[in-house]
Amino acid sequence: MGARMSSVPKSRALLLTGLLCLTACTNVVVPPPKPVQPSRVFLIDHGRHASLVLPGPDSGTVRYSYGDWRYYALRKTGFIETSSATLWRTQAGLGRRELPEPPTAAGVRRAVKVSIEAMYEVTVGSEEIRRLRRRLDGLFHANLDTHVYNAPYDLEFVHHPRPYTVFHNSNRVVALWLRDLGCRVHGLLLFSKWRVETPEDNALARKGQRVQRRHSPVRD
Repeated sequence: MGARMSSVPKSRALLLTGLLCLTACTNVVVPPPKPVQPSRVFLIDHGRHASLVLPGPDSGTVRYSYGDWRYYALRKTGFIETSSATLWRTQAGLGRRELPEPPTAAGVRRAVKVSIEAMYEVTVGSEEIRRLRRRLDGLFHANLDTHVYNAPYDLEFVHHPRPYTVFHNSNRVVALWLRDLGCRVHGLLLFSKWRVETPEDNALARKGQRVQRRHSPVRD
C-alpha cells in the first residue's frame, strides 16, 4: 500500500517535469540565407498564440492568424469550448486584418490593438510574400459567407478548411506560413515561444559551436 501511494507523487512529478520541458521548448526560425528582393515580415508572440504580419500589396500591412473557431473567433471561452479545442478536432478560423501603418516594427506595434509579448523581424523574399498573401487572401475571400468580426482581437474571421487540434494550432500554422516564405522552423510548436537565428549562427549551433549572434525581439 505504501509503495503504491508513493508512486503517485512520483508520477505527478514526472508529469510536471514533462510539462515544464515542453513549456521550455523554443521554436527556432531560420530565415532564407539570400532572399531575392528582401523584405521584412513580423512574427508576433501574443503569449499563448502567434500571428504573422505581411507587407500589404500597396501600402500598410496585413495581419493573419489561425485558431479554434468557437474559442478564438467567437470568444466562447467556457469549459466546454476550451476542452473541445484541447481534446478534439474542431472547426478552425482564419483571422485577417488590414492595417494602415507602414511595414515597420513601430508601425506594426501602433496598428495591432492586442497585447504583444514579443515581436521578431524576419527577412524573406518579396515574391514569396506575395505568393503567401495571395493564397491566404484567396482562402479568406472564398469563405466570406462565414465572416465575423471580433472587436477585442481586432480581426475578421472566416472558416478555415483545416480543423484545429492541439497539434495543429496557431503556432504550427504560423510556422507553416514561415516555411512557405522560405524559412526553416524547428521545434514542437505547441507553445508560442520563439527565437530567430541567422542562417550562419544556426549552422554553427547545429555543429555544436558557439553562436555569436541571435535575432532579439524587436524593441522599436
